[in-house]
Amino acid sequence: MSRLLHNLPAKLLALLASALLWFQLRESQPVTERALTRPLQVLGLAEDRVAVGLPAQVQLRLRGPSRLLEGSNLNPVNAYVDLSGVDSGEFTRDVRVGLPTGVELVGLEPARVEARVERYEAKTLPVVAQHPGEVLTVEPAMVQAKGPLSLVSQAYRAVGYVEGEDEVVVLVAVDAEGRPLNDLILTPDRVRVTERGPLLTRRTLPLRLQKAPQGWRVLEASIPPSVEVQGDPQVLRRLERVEARVPLKAGRFEAPLELVLPPGVQAVNGVTGTFRVERVQ
Repeated sequence: MSRLLHNLPAKLLALLASALLWFQLRESQPVTERALTRPLQVLGLAEDRVAVGLPAQVQLRLRGPSRLLEGSNLNPVNAYVDLSGVDSGEFTRDVRVGLPTGVELVGLEPARVEARVERYEAKTLPVVAQHPGEVLTVEPAMVQAKGPLSLVSQAYRAVGYVEGEDEVVVLVAVDAEGRPLNDLILTPDRVRVTERGPLLTRRTLPLRLQKAPQGWRVLEASIPPSVEVQGDPQVLRRLERVEARVPLKAGRFEAPLELVLPPGVQAVNGVTGTFRVERVQ
């Protein structure tokens, strides 16, 4: 107690001076409020996981000295949710905000978020480039879609629409009904037109898998029941079905099918299948 009371008048004088200085600074730097938008960052997730259903941005309202709410002084402001320990499924988390010293958070929308964590997956999609009055051949013919499992499982193909003589086609993943899946990332996200030709007759024919050659055995195979092809009308009329060769690769895998087609006939879309194949000794 004696140490606390030692030189008490000087201590009180210093405290008073500090209070006066703070008051003067406060008067010279009036307190204001400012609205701010920040992207919502996700921390703590494993590389093969992704959060689905989160808002892209949050709205902040800040209060503080006017000089601290101007220009680059607000660069350190960030908003995030910490998902450490969340492996999959639904979650509810408070949004956290990082602020510079002297700035106060007085409003946050949303302040709490609900979403879910899914596995991050990849899938190979056939490319379809469309142009009124023409058939287009593009390179590459297959692209990879990446994103949440719930979206990747819906992805059916990557489509693009060509206007005029454009040679580069921007792609978007779509489901079997043609609805865009904009949150999927395509690699590459554009293809180049390598050949143009007139529209040809199209037919949808049954798709059959050829018998595996000697030395190979197909344990499991899942392929589409049919395939759409286009070509010379006279040639197409003679076709009753389309056959596909078994990919010669041991193990369980997904792969594009090699279709056995006569000259001048081609598949409208790329076709993939899933297989389990073993090599026979």
